[in-house]
Amino acid sequence: MTTVLLLSSLDTREEETLLLKNLIQQNGCRVILMDISMGSCKKGVADYSAADVATEAGVSFEEISMSRDTNRNTDLLVRGATKLAQKLYGEGEIDGIAGLGGTSNTTLISLVMKEFPFGFPKLILSSSAAVPAYATKFIANRDVVMFYSCVEVNTLNRFVNDVLSRFAGLIIGILKTGRKGVPQNGTAIGLSEFKFSERCTARVRDRIRQKGFEIIPFSATGASDRIMEDMASHGMFQGILDLVPSGFSEALLGGNRSAGFDRLDRELSLGIPIIFTPCGFDMISCGPYERRFHDLYWKRKRIATRKLFIPDTYRVQARTTRKEMELIARVFSEKLDKAKSRVAVFIPLHGFSSLSIKGGPLYDPQADMVFIKTLRNTINKDAVEVVEMECTIEDPEFADAIVDRFVTKISLPATPDPVVA
Repeated sequence: MTTVLLLSSLDTREEETLLLKNLIQQNGCRVILMDISMGSCKKGVADYSAADVATEAGVSFEEISMSRDTNRNTDLLVRGATKLAQKLYGEGEIDGIAGLGGTSNTTLISLVMKEFPFGFPKLILSSSAAVPAYATKFIANRDVVMFYSCVEVNTLNRFVNDVLSRFAGLIIGILKTGRKGVPQNGTAIGLSEFKFSERCTARVRDRIRQKGFEIIPFSATGASDRIMEDMASHGMFQGILDLVPSGFSEALLGGNRSAGFDRLDRELSLGIPIIFTPCGFDMISCGPYERRFHDLYWKRKRIATRKLFIPDTYRVQARTTRKEMELIARVFSEKLDKAKSRVAVFIPLHGFSSLSIKGGPLYDPQADMVFIKTLRNTINKDAVEVVEMECTIEDPEFADAIVDRFVTKISLPATPDPVVA
């Protein structure tokens, strides 16, 4: 029978959790309930009590319930819950994981879920799903489905009943598709892309597939490119076309698409073929536009005085300065010099993105040249292959050169795209 592991704290949400369990079971799904409470331990309610979880973490529940160190308590409960959940997963007892709660429980549940592979269903009902500072942490690096409850789920009422009913339907619908994960055979190619690399990356995708490889694209939003690196570190890719590596430059400059200062580090440590371009280094994502009136970042960076591309009120791309381009090139060079395999950087000399080609809103060839000259002077040419081309990123010969060079770097046999029935 299709089975879901349900995580919840029964000391604060027993009534709501049991209603959700009942709603799921009414639709033919088995529920294994795990209690992740910190305050009190309900006996005879959950399949795995809070005491069971604590024991699995190597402590007594009393040690947790009497402690005021919630950070340590969370770590212990995550450890215990993860061990129990992975045992069930390894024995083929569960088809997915679900949970519900506020900020504390959502944090704990999401940390457990991050130990499970891409494609294994992970669903959370949370009243904190729309808090920007938390939401990206809850789902970062994993395919977690967040259902925003809007109301707090700690008292049964008509709104909570409706939310629980719809969340139960979501769980059932996803689990009953019969999929338990994506095959992790390590033969695919990862690709980073975004709107302003569209012509180049579309041609790269088509040509890579024509050569018999499966291509997996990721939007360079910060979160998705981290997922690409995480999947690569789990052996899912035989190579990466990191054509928009700007998650690290956004981190350097404080942009919206930041992927953290360690962006690039994991993939470069893997010893797999990688090709980069400087696409995205020519801009900072700094919307929404209303920030221009009050935002200290906009004032400090003098964003309003720069060349801007504003497609709508939410998104703003600001041109990077010459000083910023020099910084990006230096840090980029330092990162590439640590690569475990010989990587390549393809540079289109006449425009790094569709926004910075001649006639584009962020056109600044002098700033681009600062990046190019700095990279030339700092890169270890014995470790990194640099290919400069007299074209823009949108010219087909640029995409073709990347694909042709990449295919020669791949040592494993190509695998055709899977046939979808």
